[in-house]
Amino acid sequence: MRETTVADPLLGEVMVARQPIIDAAFEVVAYELLFRDDLGLPPDDDDAGDRATATVLIDGLLALGREVTTDGDDAFVNVPVSLLRSGTLLGLPPEGLVLEVLHDAAPTEAVRHVLREHREAGFRLALDAVLPGDLRLPLIDEVDLVKVDALLTPQEDALDLVRELSRRDVPVVAGRVEDAATFERFGGAGARLFQGFFFTRPRVVRGMRPIGLPAAHLDLLREVARAEVDLRRVEALIRSDLTLTDRFLRMVDALSGWRSVESVHHGLVLMGTRRLHRWVALLMLSAVESDVPSELLTTASTRARYCEELQRERGAAAGLEPFCLGMFSVLGPDGVLPEPVLQQVPVTDAVRAALQGRPGELRDLLEIALAAEQADWPRLAALGRGLGLEARVLARSHHEALRWSVKVRSATVWGATPSPHGCR
Repeated sequence: MRETTVADPLLGEVMVARQPIIDAAFEVVAYELLFRDDLGLPPDDDDAGDRATATVLIDGLLALGREVTTDGDDAFVNVPVSLLRSGTLLGLPPEGLVLEVLHDAAPTEAVRHVLREHREAGFRLALDAVLPGDLRLPLIDEVDLVKVDALLTPQEDALDLVRELSRRDVPVVAGRVEDAATFERFGGAGARLFQGFFFTRPRVVRGMRPIGLPAAHLDLLREVARAEVDLRRVEALIRSDLTLTDRFLRMVDALSGWRSVESVHHGLVLMGTRRLHRWVALLMLSAVESDVPSELLTTASTRARYCEELQRERGAAAGLEPFCLGMFSVLGPDGVLPEPVLQQVPVTDAVRAALQGRPGELRDLLEIALAAEQADWPRLAALGRGLGLEARVLARSHHEALRWSVKVRSATVWGATPSPHGCR
């Protein structure tokens, strides 16, 4: 048996994966967070592994901040009963934390006592992966939510459980929802929230159509694709379109820090060509049909920045390729775009090949980003080694990507609220 260790919660040593939890309208309301120290697997002893994972998770959440790890939404955290009994969590701020009670919670008076203690302290509690006939069902009165796993039992039995809980007015999260039919069935049975890889494949959720951009946006894309970008021409194109002006000023405000942005020209000077490239890629994606789930845009910006950071850490010439690779990868399931969509995306032949699923270094960068999203640590570490990237670098780059995604979201690049600067 391996010795159990808990990672020091320093940046670069704790890796976080997050999976969205959405409501029936496909709006993200929370994320479940998964951490591993140094991208390793839990120890062989299940109890010791849960304890180490939970400790690293809480430390990582505090070290990174909820604004980074969940964009300010609620965080669902797996915790074993042993950690609850220790009282360790009672010293933490409970706001925005949902503690998921695992299978080791027997319906004893002692367990009821610790659950009540944490609820009184302000934490919300959820029973994790509940099955029909689950021994934890008597604890329902002590928690706020129940997660029912759609894959761990015959589906009809799981649906009957959801119906029973709904009749008792117990909020249900349907977990591991992998397809549209399962989403419809569990929603019809009374589930209020949903979780699963189905929601990271937006083409299944809604019929993704090829991107359509106004003429001014296409002209801007062509201009920034030139070997020598003419900033005067770029400025004229931005100023000619109210939407472009509004979105440009929002982005440059978010990325310029303490400096005041005085005009479109000033913003271009502050942004520089590299950031301009990124912003135009974001603008391109923001033109996707408006009924696409908002999580798609958050995922896109995180993947884009992660691929870019990884390429930089490798010492390779980054250019715009890694960023565009991650950005446009969300337009197809598992980062493989259908031909009608791929034909509309302005990328290089190398990026196009990676978005077709062809093997190569660029595809490996994207596969690392996908593995991080899915908490597939062995695959992530193996791919990283293949590109000469250490675990610490993989983690540090992912943290940077999450932070950058928060900045992008705060800029509301695709929002409709007018910029405070107006059109300049």
